[in-house]
Amino acid sequence: MLGFATAIVRAFPISPNLTQIGVLKFSDSASVSFLLNRYSNMNDVIAAIRNLQIGFGNTNIAAALRVARSTLFSPRNGARPDLPNILILVTDGAANIDDQLTIPEADSAKAAGIEIFTVGITTHINEQQLRQIATTPSHFYFASDFAALGSVLQSLLDHSCTAAATVAPVATPRPGRSTSPVTLICYPVTFPSTTTTTTPSGTTSTSPSTTVFGQQRYSRVLEVS
Repeated sequence: MLGFATAIVRAFPISPNLTQIGVLKFSDSASVSFLLNRYSNMNDVIAAIRNLQIGFGNTNIAAALRVARSTLFSPRNGARPDLPNILILVTDGAANIDDQLTIPEADSAKAAGIEIFTVGITTHINEQQLRQIATTPSHFYFASDFAALGSVLQSLLDHSCTAAATVAPVATPRPGRSTSPVTLICYPVTFPSTTTTTTPSGTTSTSPSTTVFGQQRYSRVLEVS
């Protein structure tokens, strides 16, 4: 899970003027691990993610969506009102706390301008619900287990980059002010995996390897005042 999160971070140019990253965790309840304006460079964001403690518990997706909308994407906590808000929700379970509030909270988040992607891991998820939570059904991704997360990574990044480029408004400069271009680039990323080899004697060995996803940079130019 943490490797998946860091791989997503590596795909974006991190800075106060470009992409900002915030993280929240949820189980029985939801809590923000760090806000959008907490870290200003990639190395600090990745270090913070690697230090997270992942616990166990129930699955309160409604709380996660509510906290994301009210706290994580709040202007007082670093959200910039003229730029797109992208939420990637990852879960390995179906909502079992405040389940009846899950879709209403998703609708409230989307009405607030948050573009939602969902990633479901294992067959314990509720696929229909995750498709409803996502901004569009195509924003839902499935991984059969945690080891398979790498297989959905590039497609997720392709779509989130496109969403960030198309959702952001093109600002009209006020009188006496000019516009300056801001380029959003999604970089090729790597995701750790393992390689199993068989020797001539018939024994097998497993060693770490790295799979490279994507070689094309996605560039979208936005005009901002």
